[in-house]
Amino acid sequence: MGTAKPGRRRRRTDGSLATGDGSETDHALALAAAALAISPAGLVTDLDGTLSGIVPVPSNARPVPGAVEALRALEGRLAVIAVVTGRAAHDARRILGSAGERLLVIGNHGLEWLEPGAVTAEVDDAVAPLRSAITALLARVPALPGVEIEDKGLSATVHYRRASDPEATRDRLLQSLHEMRVPELEVREGRRSIELRPVGHGNKGTALRAIVDRFGLRGLMVAGDDVTDLDMFAVARELRSEGVTSTVLGVSGGREVPAQVAASVDVLLPDPDAFIRVLGRLAGTIR
Repeated sequence: MGTAKPGRRRRRTDGSLATGDGSETDHALALAAAALAISPAGLVTDLDGTLSGIVPVPSNARPVPGAVEALRALEGRLAVIAVVTGRAAHDARRILGSAGERLLVIGNHGLEWLEPGAVTAEVDDAVAPLRSAITALLARVPALPGVEIEDKGLSATVHYRRASDPEATRDRLLQSLHEMRVPELEVREGRRSIELRPVGHGNKGTALRAIVDRFGLRGLMVAGDDVTDLDMFAVARELRSEGVTSTVLGVSGGREVPAQVAASVDVLLPDPDAFIRVLGRLAGTIR
């Protein structure tokens, strides 16, 4: 399946992209319905900025209205519904509420797998020793106004969304982290955040490929909003040459969507609400 032309976009002064005239939802629905009509099919989606809005305090995130109902409506119609997130798996399940218990939740950018109904997430034993390195590095991050540290055990996120000068704060944080460089950890940026995660232990892309292989998927819909989802988008496109029909949806929701995200998707939706509308309508198209 070839890459479809995205909706009309406007480039903003900050380099991010905006979506066009509202036709994106219909376009996304048509592409997603075609992909998910090929059985076995699966839905793999990010959480923050995709199923939920981006909020100033990460712990306050909740699914946008209609998200839980849309996911429930798709249950039983697909081989798998998986949430692949940078959050710790149990934290993601908490945010998803009752729907989280019934979904495959893959946390820490693919480092931990929480099966539906499972109490404990499965973790690669090779990653566990790196917890101490992450803790030690976080203890040395400068305490700046508006900065919040999210320690996820196997990885960490330094949020600077609430800083009075986000760009200056970002620059200072990056400088400090690079000066304190730990070879076993990599530094990657997200939306008003900086990710610290183990090197060479997988990402959202390797998690997506594992899902496709495990469930033998031939139809696939993938959705995300940030540069941390680019690995997942790239694998979804690669799978097309391997006989998997895939649709890749990006979700905007403000001025922060990176240009790389918009350039990597089939359709860029304006916000999480639009994505949930697509999910809600999909249930009526899949037999």
